[in-house]
Amino acid sequence: MPDNIKLPIRFHHFFDSKKLPVCSLLDSVYRNLHLIITTVPGEHKTDEHYGASFWDSDYDIHLNNDVRKELIISSLKNQISRYEKRITDVVLDVSVRLSTAMVNNMEVQKKKIEIIIKGKTKRNMEAFTFQTGFFISPYTLD
Repeated sequence: MPDNIKLPIRFHHFFDSKKLPVCSLLDSVYRNLHLIITTVPGEHKTDEHYGASFWDSDYDIHLNNDVRKELIISSLKNQISRYEKRITDVVLDVSVRLSTAMVNNMEVQKKKIEIIIKGKTKRNMEAFTFQTGFFISPYTLD
């Protein structure tokens, strides 16, 4: 089985003639899913299409939660099928709601996106669940 190089790559291991740190298949998939979700198309230096197009509407206050949810699902289905070929039977569950966030020690109401991605690895059909959440307008991690 090939090893999955752990990101971020620390080149001092390579230059010291040591093996680069590796991670499990699931960890590698999780890291890629997180990167797909948090990258704006055009931000990746070698592939302008990599990333989630729903960031184009991050500040659009006229989008209702259902439309935003469908936009996120559509964008992620497309990107996962294009950039994460190691998984199959992908099911996405997205919720968009108003939630309280701490900003500069103050509670503020912001839109919160919660994403759950379920599927199986193609290599051994191992089931997995990836879950993340973040606030938008402007973006902050939960």
